Amino acid sequence: MIEVEHSKNNNLKMGKLLNGPQGQVTGLVGNNISYMLNGQNVIRIRSKKKTKLKNLSVKQRANCQKLAVINSLFGQILPLLKAGFANEAHGTKLNYHNVATSYNKLHALKGEYPSIVLDYPQVRISFGNLPMPLSTTVEITDEGVEMKWTYTEDEQSVSSSDQTIILLHFPELEESICIVYGLDRGNKAQLISLPEAYRTAHLETYFSFISADRSRTATSKYLGRLN
Repeated sequence: MIEVEHSKNNNLKMGKLLNGPQGQVTGLVGNNISYMLNGQNVIRIRSKKKTKLKNLSVKQRANCQKLAVINSLFGQILPLLKAGFANEAHGTKLNYHNVATSYNKLHALKGEYPSIVLDYPQVRISFGNLPMPLSTTVEITDEGVEMKWTYTEDEQSVSSSDQTIILLHFPELEESICIVYGLDRGNKAQLISLPEAYRTAHLETYFSFISADRSRTATSKYLGRLN
C-alpha cells in the first residue's frame, strides 16, 4: 500500500493507493474523493461550499425541490428500496438509491416549482423483469390491509417461493409501513395489521415481488389509494 499526500493551505489531505501505483485509490486526494462502489473504483469531486437557495436559478431551485420531495418518501423506506433496486444497480457505477431516485425523479413527480409533489400512481418501489401476478387486489379489513394476488403452479418464470415487497404510505401522517421479504407468492394473500386509527387514514399502496435467492425483482405495481 502506498500513501498519496496533497497539501494546500497547510491542510493535509491523504488518499491511499491499494496494491501499488497501478492499484485503486481510496480516500481524499486534493478535491477528489475516491472509493469503491459495487466493485468499481469511483472518483467524485468534493463540493467546496454550500450554495444558498437565493443564489440559484429557478431551474436549480426546481431540481432541489424535486430531490427534497423524493427524499421525503425515500428517507422512510431505505431497506425496501435496497431490495427493490439493488439488482438494477448491479454492474453499474450507481447504487440502489441512485437508481431509485433517478427513475422516480423523472417519472413520479408532477407540478411546477415551487409546487412540485409526488405523483403517487407513478411511484416505483422496485424495478426488474420478474413477472407480476395477472391480478392483484387490495382492501381495508377489520384487522388492517389485505392484499390478494393470483398464482398457479404452471406459471412460467416465477416461483411459489418469490416473496412480497409491500409499501403502505400515509401522506397526511408522513409515515410508511414497509414489508420486505414478506410472504411467499404461493400464499396468494397477505394481511398487514394496522392500528385502528390508521384504517381511516389516506393510504397509497404498492406491491412487488423478489425471488427467494434475491437475483430477480419485479417492477412494482401501484394498487391504488384507500380512504
